[in-house]
Amino acid sequence: MQKETVGILGIDNGGSSTCVVTKNHYEWFPSVKSLYGERTLTVPKGNKDYVIEYKNEKYIGGFLAKYDSAMPLQFHSESKQNLFFDLSILIAIHQFGYLDNYVVTCCPVSMHNDSEKLGIRNRLVGSHTIKVNGITRTFRISDLKVVPEGAAAFWTFEPAKISRFLDIGSRTVNFVSVMNENGVTRYLDTQSGTFFGQGIEALDGNYNPKGLADFLAGRLFAKKWKSDDEQIYVLGGGANDDLLVESLREHFPHINVLDDPVMANAKGLYVLAKHAYQMN
Repeated sequence: MQKETVGILGIDNGGSSTCVVTKNHYEWFPSVKSLYGERTLTVPKGNKDYVIEYKNEKYIGGFLAKYDSAMPLQFHSESKQNLFFDLSILIAIHQFGYLDNYVVTCCPVSMHNDSEKLGIRNRLVGSHTIKVNGITRTFRISDLKVVPEGAAAFWTFEPAKISRFLDIGSRTVNFVSVMNENGVTRYLDTQSGTFFGQGIEALDGNYNPKGLADFLAGRLFAKKWKSDDEQIYVLGGGANDDLLVESLREHFPHINVLDDPVMANAKGLYVLAKHAYQMN
């Protein structure tokens, strides 16, 4: 936890990775978790191995859960109103946050509605006590805002005119169109959305880079994306698959991969937090 007592965080609590950006931290850790159970040989060995105690329950998380759990959990629900996603944010604050925290996080584009946003806020705003690797911390989330996944990346460089963002994650693929003209920025709802169950890990053994690229292109064309669009930006873990990107480029020749694509959402969330809360 940071020395400052009050601060802002951008937290992208994805199904595979949780990415965190603050004034002094630029980090990620695996989102995987598991119940602790009857373990006898569990000792955290790295800074992304977690033994977690929260509300009278004990869990393992991070690389520890990913590599040494009989039932590692990566939650693929449409809603983020679930303890799996709560714990990702609470671990992030325990490790990198403040006593008093102002958070901007995200949910799938197609779930970005008042009910989902309020539900996530109600679960997390308030005081929390959590123990991670033997260290107990109590902190407060004073406010939390929820924005659409993929869309946050726009705010890291604010391209003019119409830009498209394709966020290929572990459980979902979010696509966002943004119009930025004459000092007005608006999301284009009819040209944005979420493909649930089409993330790379959700597809599991059925994942094929060219097959996914063809599927996405066909569905995106139906949403008024065009092959000659000059500003299409890819982010998320899928952006690190060169074959997937090249297969997408067959349909969208001007496609660009954002720098550090796994962290791109979290970077945008932090920029939004600076604007929303007028803090650095």
